[in-house]
Amino acid sequence: MDDTLFFEATQAEPLDGHVHSRAERRDLQAQRILDAAKTCFVRSGFQGTSMQQICSEASMSPGALYRYFPSKESLIEAICEVNRRQDAETFAAMENCSNVVDGVVNCAIDHLRFTHDNGNAPIFAEIATESLRNESIRAIGDNCMVDVRHKFHDYLRGALERGEIDPVVELEALLPMILAIGQGLAIADLPNQGVSFDKVETMLRAATVAMLRPVDARDTAGN
Repeated sequence: MDDTLFFEATQAEPLDGHVHSRAERRDLQAQRILDAAKTCFVRSGFQGTSMQQICSEASMSPGALYRYFPSKESLIEAICEVNRRQDAETFAAMENCSNVVDGVVNCAIDHLRFTHDNGNAPIFAEIATESLRNESIRAIGDNCMVDVRHKFHDYLRGALERGEIDPVVELEALLPMILAIGQGLAIADLPNQGVSFDKVETMLRAATVAMLRPVDARDTAGN
């Protein structure tokens, strides 16, 4: 048995005795590695972290780890991919909102909750910092943002064409501003600093209304 299969066989079964399929075991171990990588990247930075350190953090041999992720860049890509899958679910919910302000606000708050609940703010900050000096990491981040930009662009363009909003600036300037606010909220993790989600939502809603200027503001005032 190679060391990857040995690791799966000896480490993957939970204490409750439930027997996982091989695919489930692989998913569990991949998540174990990603959690270890996030811990190491936050503690030592991307440049200061070695694959050996991640192996030690995950209690895994190098041979087993490399079967899952061949490089630090592949780990960052996988971390971003988990976030992108969550974004897809959030966008689906955004499309079902009764008005565009609710859609934007709910999307941002859902993303903030996911980031906060999973303790991802420090790793997102590290990825953003590393992307300033590492072309590979920047490309990974840019690729993850492609769908986000397209979804928000189409969503806001639709509201504009339907006459639901009268933005303070053109869409080409408005869109990067809204995305910057969303990214900043995720990295700052205000709930972790004692600012409640309710207060964050109240402030974000006020800012969104001010930027989008909904034609019928009565439907976007919130409670």
